[in-house]
Amino acid sequence: MGATVARLATYVVAEELIPEKTLISCAPAFLRGVEEDVLMVVKSPSFALDGCEWSCGTNLLYLAGITPAVRFLLPEYAEAQGFDLSGGSRRFPSGVTKDFSRLVAERVAEIAGGMMERGSPYAFQRPELKKQPDKWFRSAPNMEGLMEFVRIEPGIYRPTSMPLLPEEVSGGG
Repeated sequence: MGATVARLATYVVAEELIPEKTLISCAPAFLRGVEEDVLMVVKSPSFALDGCEWSCGTNLLYLAGITPAVRFLLPEYAEAQGFDLSGGSRRFPSGVTKDFSRLVAERVAEIAGGMMERGSPYAFQRPELKKQPDKWFRSAPNMEGLMEFVRIEPGIYRPTSMPLLPEEVSGGG
């Protein structure tokens, strides 16, 4: 169910909450090195929405040598927010799934908005693409030591190698 939440949330962010300032990358195109998809990931901070312990969003970026600016571990975030995602299906999401997707989208938009705000302390530095085709997926929550994360709140993480989020600097959140 987490993959459905991630998919719905990304569309809400890109089409409703922050249109024209967010993009959704095509995973197969990104992994194959399609220039348009690679550039969209390299030129701006990426958010990984991991729907389960396999951490596919974070792993996709890892395979290209990219660290996400923010990582949502959706099962942990759902539990912290009081959502039970056991109902519904990928084709027919339940009302709870839709409500939780909206909540995730709003939180993503809030964090992204803080990053984009004029005068924001957030200082993103473009990463260098370092494809790692010999690597394969690692499991959550810490990519088995390959990436170290700081927990911002239950289910939301920032890799230690990425800049502080504006809410960390201001003490909000």
